[in-house]
Amino acid sequence: MASQHGHGGSDGTRRREAIVSDAIGADYGMGTAAIGNLYRAVDDDTADATVAAAIGAGLRYFDTAPYYGFGLAERRLGAALARHDPDATCRVSTKVGRRLVPGGERGGDRHGFVAGDPYAPVFDYTADGVRRCFDDSLSRLRRGRVEVLLAHDLGRMTHGDDHARHLRDFLDGGYGAMVALRDAGLVGAIGVGVNEIAVCEEVLERVPLDVILLAGRYTLLDRSAAGLLDRCHRQGVRVIVGGAYNSGILARDPADADPGESHYDYATPSDAVVARTRALARTCARHGVALPAAAIQFPLRHPAVDRVLAGLASPAEVAALRERAAVTVPDALWSALEGGGRQQLILLHPDDNVLVCVAPIAAGDLLPVSGGTTPAREGVTVGHKVARQALRPGDKVIKYGAPIGSMTAAAAAGQWVHMHNMKSDYIASHTRSAVTEQRA
Repeated sequence: MASQHGHGGSDGTRRREAIVSDAIGADYGMGTAAIGNLYRAVDDDTADATVAAAIGAGLRYFDTAPYYGFGLAERRLGAALARHDPDATCRVSTKVGRRLVPGGERGGDRHGFVAGDPYAPVFDYTADGVRRCFDDSLSRLRRGRVEVLLAHDLGRMTHGDDHARHLRDFLDGGYGAMVALRDAGLVGAIGVGVNEIAVCEEVLERVPLDVILLAGRYTLLDRSAAGLLDRCHRQGVRVIVGGAYNSGILARDPADADPGESHYDYATPSDAVVARTRALARTCARHGVALPAAAIQFPLRHPAVDRVLAGLASPAEVAALRERAAVTVPDALWSALEGGGRQQLILLHPDDNVLVCVAPIAAGDLLPVSGGTTPAREGVTVGHKVARQALRPGDKVIKYGAPIGSMTAAAAAGQWVHMHNMKSDYIASHTRSAVTEQRA
């Protein structure tokens, strides 16, 4: 486990000399979606050379999943580690929850992966599904065990109306199978690997976890997981941060590449996200630091974070990671960047479907909602509510864990919830001059 880190002050520069001498291995790991051909094809030789370069740079942690290229990333990683790490000194995490079945096409673009292996993913969080998925992964990885096993992509953002069923399968079956694998010594630690904050909270309420891999939710652009990380620190749950570059938009300085042509959260970035990225880059430049260097180091400032994963697709990207990790970021820059990350919304109860505004929100501000972030559609004043998830007419508005009213019109996640689209369950009518709702 990497050393624990502080939020700022003298820890802001975080033993940069030690990181250089330790060749970045203590705090960083390689994410392998890129060698599973995420967004673009990488040939076998380049994938092998990338893993070799990572090991040569001191990286000793590799994260993968059956889903990445439908077996391609695991297969390539297994072959490379067998060649370049024959004594198995490297640590590997992989995931369960999607079984691979024959039938997918080798060519084309499926789920964002280009020219993956000829398999199709099928969600299966049952005990039998977890065991079968794990056995298949060990075969592709050419290993007898893995250090970390994660349940992959639980959550409403992935599964929609099927979320409850898949979560039940996991809690009633898959989780127990993972515990048994850990108890048998085939797995070192168990947890979840997700993009959604809400499901982490939901699982933590029900079963103990050793580790959470959370992608894209604690970055310079999206700090919506700060509360979850605080909870993990209190409970002793290790956190691995993936997606520190938010799918690529923070991986290159806007002076070198147009952020509007990159990806944010696996999709085309909005104008508001592009504008925020440019503003972050300007702040970094005033302190003599490139945006990608600040982006990859930022998550390590939280004491719950064990390490940060960087998706790497070439030896050149490994070299860039090493350079960025070695940059000394001045405390003044961290203060400037963290000052722009003030908390605007709070969740009063885990069951609530609305968040409460505690700092003014302007249109375009990125707001944390169930599963990720979304730009605010309008300004919201302190004390008012914002939908945590999509709400339909007739849905109950849940605050403090209890219904306080009903929706009269639809509201998208991140949209203001007030008298124009809800009514109180306690009075016959609602008008803009009513104060009852404002006190709710």
